[in-house]
Amino acid sequence: MDKTLLRHRTRRHTLYKEGVSQIAHAYSEDPKKQRHLLGQWLKFCIWSISQDGDRPETLESVTREHIIRYGRYLKAEFLNGNYASTTAPLGYLSALNTVMKAIRGDTWQSVSPRQDCGLTAVSCIPKRKPALGQDGLPDLAELAGYLLALQAALGVDLREALSLDLKQALTEGRRTGFVTVASWRSGTRRKVPCRPIAVQALGQAIAARRLQKRLPKPMAYDDFVAAHRKLAARTGYSINTARGVYVRERYQELTGLPAPVVSGLAQAAHLQALADHTGKTLSEAKSWNKHTRHRIAKEIGVLDIEPLNAYLDPQVQTCTLLAEQETL
Repeated sequence: MDKTLLRHRTRRHTLYKEGVSQIAHAYSEDPKKQRHLLGQWLKFCIWSISQDGDRPETLESVTREHIIRYGRYLKAEFLNGNYASTTAPLGYLSALNTVMKAIRGDTWQSVSPRQDCGLTAVSCIPKRKPALGQDGLPDLAELAGYLLALQAALGVDLREALSLDLKQALTEGRRTGFVTVASWRSGTRRKVPCRPIAVQALGQAIAARRLQKRLPKPMAYDDFVAAHRKLAARTGYSINTARGVYVRERYQELTGLPAPVVSGLAQAAHLQALADHTGKTLSEAKSWNKHTRHRIAKEIGVLDIEPLNAYLDPQVQTCTLLAEQETL
């Protein structure tokens, strides 16, 4: 049902109207809190009327079990990626406890978010903020570090990392297990697996980007990219090879073995090890190795597996590929 129509239908329901009357009376001298509680009551009533299997029809029929079920629904919404943290669900549940206590008085036994609903304070966005420099501005090196972590976690290049809608990516990644990335060259969209390390990197990047906005406009982009280049070089990366970390990690996740550049095995020895590990013939292992590389190439947005050799094979001495030199 359309959300607007659902809200309209809910406002006409006896459950909602009786709650509004009680809240308006209890908080007549505090309009701000009254508005807040009315909003939370509407959310609860929408869920109760449209989704609860044992929905109450009147205010009198609302029980503690109804509120507990609502709290568990909010937990499921968080786990499905619809909230970046449990802050909002905890706030919704607290507001309902306040409403019910105002209506029922001391007879109301508050619902515990943790004990009754399994809701604890969890956030995918870290509370610790990146450090500020002596000038009171965000430390560019630390902000650049978050950007490198994002590239390594999602296999994106610098421009893609800078243009990514972080909050949307975090929500999508937690809900579906994938993040949609658009190529800055062609606009082609691709699905990238959102592993736990990517959820963490996205949360850190959201915190970092908030501080990045505090940079003076003339330096917000150019100096940030310059700091990224310097930090990348110090940590052994070229400007576009931080995502080589992603390539190597994904190769091991998909095959069960480290890439040849990590294990130090020659190509023939690696393929034999892959065959032994998977129980395949040598020919099948070669095909599996090639298939895995094609899959990773698709995830990072390149057309061929040749660019991956610089990250996976020890005999390749140069990282000239991911053939998208980033001209910034």
